[in-house]
Amino acid sequence: MSAPEHPEPAAFAAFAAFAAHTAPTRDRPTSPPDSYGVPQQGGTFVRWDHVVQRLAAAPAYWLATVTPRGLPHVVPIWGVLVAGSLYLETGAPDTVKNRNLAANPSVAVHLDGSDDVVLIRGVAVPVVPGLGVGEQLAAAFRSKYPGYEPEATSWAQGGLYRVDPVTVLAWGQMPTATRWRFRS
Repeated sequence: MSAPEHPEPAAFAAFAAFAAHTAPTRDRPTSPPDSYGVPQQGGTFVRWDHVVQRLAAAPAYWLATVTPRGLPHVVPIWGVLVAGSLYLETGAPDTVKNRNLAANPSVAVHLDGSDDVVLIRGVAVPVVPGLGVGEQLAAAFRSKYPGYEPEATSWAQGGLYRVDPVTVLAWGQMPTATRWRFRS
C-alpha cells in the first residue's frame, strides 16, 4: 500500500491551527473525578500556543501503538512540527511500531513531563512527501537533531507518519486540564 503524498483531509484542517497558532475550540475533559479539582466551567485553561510550543520543541515523542494482539507498545521517537502538521519518523518498516501502525493506525503521542502534559490521541497517516514538503521536513529534522542529515527523499520508502489528532489533552496542574476535540 503506498502512502499518500501529503493529503489534508477536512478533519485534519483544525490541527493546521498549529501553523497559525490559533486555538481550536477547547473544553474540559469529563474523566477526572471531582476530587481532582477540575472545574466543569470557568477556571484556568492551558493556552493553545503553549501546546504548540511544547510540540515544536519536544526532543522526543512517546508513541503508543497497538499490537495485532491488542497489547500496547510505547517507544520514544523523533518528530517535527512542519506547516501545522506533526510528523513522526518511525524508521525501518520491519520495526514493531511500523508493523503495528500497518495493522492499526490508532495512536497516542505523549511528551515528556508529568507537570506539563501534552497528549494527542489520533490516527497515524503514512506520508511519502513530495520534494517541497520533503525539503521542509529534512531541514526541520536537521535543525532539531544536530548530526542527523536526512534528505528530501529520505522517506520515499516509508518511515514517516503524520498524526491526525482526534483529541489533544494538556494540563500543568490538574485544575488546568484542557481538551481540544478535532473530530466528533
